[in-house]
Amino acid sequence: MNLLFSPRTFSKTRLVPENSFLLNASSETGLISVVGEASGFCVAELVVSLLFDEQATRKTSEMEERSAIIFFMNRLARLAFGLNAILAWVGVIGSLTVDATGVVIVPQFGPSYFGGHADGLAGSIPRVIDNLSYFTIWSNILVAITTTMIYRNMNRSSQRLKVMRLSSLMMITVTMLVYILILAPDANPQSWNVYTNLLLHYITPPVTILVWLFFGPRKWISWKIIFSALLIPITYILYTFARGAVFGKYPYGFINVVELGYVGAIIGTGVVLVLGLLIFLIYFIIDKLIPSSK
Repeated sequence: MNLLFSPRTFSKTRLVPENSFLLNASSETGLISVVGEASGFCVAELVVSLLFDEQATRKTSEMEERSAIIFFMNRLARLAFGLNAILAWVGVIGSLTVDATGVVIVPQFGPSYFGGHADGLAGSIPRVIDNLSYFTIWSNILVAITTTMIYRNMNRSSQRLKVMRLSSLMMITVTMLVYILILAPDANPQSWNVYTNLLLHYITPPVTILVWLFFGPRKWISWKIIFSALLIPITYILYTFARGAVFGKYPYGFINVVELGYVGAIIGTGVVLVLGLLIFLIYFIIDKLIPSSK
């Protein structure tokens, strides 16, 4: 059977608000018909149901679009970390290969600096040891390891990885700045070292910084992480002083005890450590300002 309701009576059913489109329409027609007892639904209920269905469909579509964007960004981030890792590994392995094979003769800056080994394969081991004793190599290896770990598992967030990630970020930044501002004018890479030098000092550092800026991971930096991350560069400094005390050779002028004495060398490394702390602080502030992805 059909039932007739006035707009006022219909509004009391509270199926729709009094100022709704349905109620206005009912005012114009003077009635709202109801589908028969067999169906049990009035027109208003049917329209409201359709409206809810449309809203649910819209929300579902929005969620699907958001999921697609998140999936794309995760793929892009993983690709970026993979590229970063490849660049770092190629630079490190390439540099080690050049020194191990002795295909490039690298002139020694002075008797208290790395170098001065036999040419060819005869000097492979000491050249490789020298290579692995450069801050540049330490920073690039650390970048290679951390970006590889993140690439393999994007959800990894252990305390150790956070410390290594921040330390690698600081060390690779120091590597780039110190080389470009201090060491580059006196450097003269030859042959294959031109390419490894380009990767180690000019390509991997800015790529690492950009990958961190765009893809993070965010909110990994805290004061506890900063102080823990300092342990790696401090370990490098202690190792360099200890090795220099035994062999009398150093990788860089600002840490060369033979030329500067211990006071001068400690001041030189202290300046670099202060630079590292400033870089930590800058990254800490940036990390706080950039919102984390949900």
